[in-house]
Amino acid sequence: MKKKSVRSKGARAGRCCDVPQPDTPSKTGLCRNPDDCAHMMKILSDANRIKIVRALISGPSHVSSISEATGLSVHRISHHLGRMRLARLVAATRDGRNIVYRIADAVATPGGVDLGCACIIFRPLR
Repeated sequence: MKKKSVRSKGARAGRCCDVPQPDTPSKTGLCRNPDDCAHMMKILSDANRIKIVRALISGPSHVSSISEATGLSVHRISHHLGRMRLARLVAATRDGRNIVYRIADAVATPGGVDLGCACIIFRPLR
């Protein structure tokens, strides 16, 4: 006999983990379970990835521009951007021979990112 999947009533009512979901700045209504939330936090737990997010907050950029802003090598940035694309934190569009990266619309907020389980706002660097 097959087990039926059980969906919590709270998830259908716009709630996450039986806790009311507040309005998010990005208005995406993302609702992540604790495992998904932990995965997104792990993606951003690398200092280099935080540098990349800070560089992309100001707007879309090429890898070379991100490299200048962060002081990281182009190769290292490309590696991190690949991981961040898989996690859907950044999006890419082709501009001729170059690729332009930006914070994904689903998580973009003014000055930060909204992961659905947490909203991270970055202060400007001094």
